[in-house]
Amino acid sequence: MKYVIGLVIICSLVVAQNADSLIDHAIELDATRHLETSNLDESRDILLQVLEREPDHLRANYELSKVYYHLGDRAETRDEKIELYTKGTEYGQEAIKIDGDSEWAHLWYVVNLGRRSQTKGIFNSLAYVPTVKHEVNKVLAIDPEHTIALDVKAMFYYELPGLLGGNVNKSIELLNEALALDSSYALLYVDMAKCYVKKKDYETARQYLQRVIALENPTYVADHILKNKPQAEQLLEEIKDK
Repeated sequence: MKYVIGLVIICSLVVAQNADSLIDHAIELDATRHLETSNLDESRDILLQVLEREPDHLRANYELSKVYYHLGDRAETRDEKIELYTKGTEYGQEAIKIDGDSEWAHLWYVVNLGRRSQTKGIFNSLAYVPTVKHEVNKVLAIDPEHTIALDVKAMFYYELPGLLGGNVNKSIELLNEALALDSSYALLYVDMAKCYVKKKDYETARQYLQRVIALENPTYVADHILKNKPQAEQLLEEIKDK
């Protein structure tokens, strides 16, 4: 009943407000999903309502792509994750059709595509390698200092087998470049730690993980609380005797 009432309120807001103010509210709800689980669902519903009125709204499409990425990360089953990441890729593709020079359209498309292929397994991932590489390079061609894209590219080299161009040292180089731009981006430290674990340099990995835990003003608060800090704590536990 509470959810139904919430939908009625959302529908009323759509009528009363313009698209941009609604999208701003949806972004705020997504950014505060760590405070209330339903915030993420409400963010999705607002964006869907906006797109019912304005299906070619660029920002609504790529923000919905981002929300579906977060919903996929929250999902518990493999099939549900794949379904949600697939929706994220679809809205990302739609945003790219609207504006092929939007870095955020390309970014959330490739993030969902990469996460979906990871969830499906390595053989599916390899099938998407050319597309992932093209999309992340497109983002960086538009904005060479896009820290999220630098992280995506770093982990692309991390995940890729050596025979196909994987290179953990290249990953570290890209992560250092991103950290120089934003030292409060917690995921960069987690991913840097993963690289040093791969190199079997566990002491350096621990240093990066401790920085995640000690970070006081993370750039993306919800990500830090819901994902990055728990990941750091788990990885520290895994390497504690190494």
